[in-house]
Amino acid sequence: MLGRIFDPLALKALPLKGMQGLIQDYLHHLEHIRRMSAHTLRGYQRDLNDFYGWLEQKQHKACNQIDALEAFALRGYLAHLHKGLENASVQRKLSAIRSFLKWCTQEGHLKQSPADLLDNPKRVQRLPRTVSVDEAFALCEAPDLQTPLGLRDWAAIECLYATGLRIGELCSLDLTSINFSQKNLRVIGKGNKERIVPFHQRCEEAFKVWIEHGRGKLLPQNCDDEPALFLGQRGKRLNPRVLRRQLLRYGIESGARGRVHPHKLRHAFATHLLEGGADLRAIQELLGHASVSTTQRYTHVDLARLMRVYDDAHPHAK
Repeated sequence: MLGRIFDPLALKALPLKGMQGLIQDYLHHLEHIRRMSAHTLRGYQRDLNDFYGWLEQKQHKACNQIDALEAFALRGYLAHLHKGLENASVQRKLSAIRSFLKWCTQEGHLKQSPADLLDNPKRVQRLPRTVSVDEAFALCEAPDLQTPLGLRDWAAIECLYATGLRIGELCSLDLTSINFSQKNLRVIGKGNKERIVPFHQRCEEAFKVWIEHGRGKLLPQNCDDEPALFLGQRGKRLNPRVLRRQLLRYGIESGARGRVHPHKLRHAFATHLLEGGADLRAIQELLGHASVSTTQRYTHVDLARLMRVYDDAHPHAK
């Protein structure tokens, strides 16, 4: 299982009692106990290996003896990161280190985590970048419906905008994930949590046209056991990178502002629902957010829109 998810070349062979061995054990814990997704695991692996590599370059004792790690070394690493990364990226890397050291404490490898003595970098809150309603409609109409790949892209884009799915969630959909009678999808999200997400009639139409007239043309001959809803050119499950590349192209062709990526459609889904009067808690459930505080950032997007309307409409604001 680990070999499938992780790159074994990324982990140097050291005695299991050294930090790198503990990192391996921690990643195993995240995969099998915490049941984290492959995408999240790769992020933890990358961030922890970067930290280990920096310690190794400094010839720090903690490489071979975890309890030699002190807050001074962590501050030095954060200073190193701040030279080339945004605060958000530094905060993410520090979060991975905090989690790892907390696990080391729980497992008895440390008496106390040196990360407890550090403050988190202040994170600048940026409004989610989204597309307008007209731009979203133009993206849905951009694919060539005379080709199987165009039918696939149409259904995928309609699905992203209709449901707000993450790109990984969309590419993980199977044919059995769709309930046409109830017009909803069974989605497996972060942490392997399942949620039910509805879709509208136009999305249903795109699904049916893709399944009936496009999907079979991408399947290899005598291959009827492929469960994936969305297929790549060779008839296997669609790779998220392919869809990202297609969305970027459709964004350019349709004249959308900025680079269009799948998460922009997720942001558009939430923002346009909120502008239409949807309840914040309902949007939280649809997006699969564990906390409503994550969803609340979309209220700032709506407030920004209201301020623009105010500035354009109020006589003293002109």
